[in-house]
Order: sequence, then structure tokens, then C-alpha cells
Amino acid sequence: MSLEQYVMIAELVASLGVIVSIVYLAVQVRQAARVNSANARHAISQFALDFTMFKAEHADRLERVLESAELGPGDATFRWWNHMMVVLHAETYFHHYELGLMPKKHWAGYVRYVRGYLSTPGMTEFWQDVGAAFSRDFADWIDGLMVEEGLMEGAATSRGTVPGEVE
Repeated sequence: MSLEQYVMIAELVASLGVIVSIVYLAVQVRQAARVNSANARHAISQFALDFTMFKAEHADRLERVLESAELGPGDATFRWWNHMMVVLHAETYFHHYELGLMPKKHWAGYVRYVRGYLSTPGMTEFWQDVGAAFSRDFADWIDGLMVEEGLMEGAATSRGTVPGEVE
């Protein structure tokens, strides 16, 4: 064999090595994406489980603060933090859905839950107080739901002028 034939064989072997490496990397990326998706779903499930356990432990108080308009200072604080937990969970779910980490059928059920929760006592006031602190896309989504549900006027959304925010 001539030197030219050896070079051609070496180039062929090198080309096959590159192709095998690319296929291997594609498989690894796909597996990593599945693992990340599973981890994301697990994390949000853990949050939901913790929140459910909290609700079970405080069922009597939770019923009182979610049904009564007039509360003492302790119950009002409890209700505020309950609203915060629900909204934090909703924002996480929202971003998981936006990133394609949650099936549409799970998202549709969760949207129904959020819509129902928005009308609980104190929620509109809570959202107008803290809504601007959440991500813009999530806040816009919640604002839209609240307007659709008749809980806020379109001009009275949570996002007033946020200091330092760039449009």
C-alpha cells in the first residue's frame, strides 16, 4: 500500500470516530434532558407535597383564613403567607410549563386550580401588593387571569412602575 492509501484509511477512521462521537453526544444530551425533566417534576412534586402537608396540619386555621374577610393580625399574616406559598408554587409550575417540562394536561388542571384560588379572600390585595416582584411573564399571566375572572380592572394590574426595571 502506498502512503496515500494509508492517509485515506486514516481519514476514513477519523471521520468514523467523529460520527460515533457525535452520536454518543446526542444520546448523552437526550438522556440529560430526560433526567433534568424528571428532576424538575420531582422538585415541584416535593413542593406540592410539602404544601399539602402544611395544609393538612393547619386545616382548621386555613379554612378560617380562606373564607373570612375579617381577621385578626395573626390570621391575616397566616393568610398572606399562604397566598405567597400558592403564588410561588404557581410561578414554578408556570415556568416549568413554559420550558416544556410539564405535559399540557397537567398544566390545564393546574390553571383551573389557580383560577379558583384567585378569588379567595385577600388574594387580589395580596397580588396587587407583591405581584410586581414576580417575573414579568408570570405576573402578566396572573394579571390576565384576574382580569378575566373580574377580580381586577385591566388598568389596575400588579405591575406598576418597578424601580430600576428596564422595559
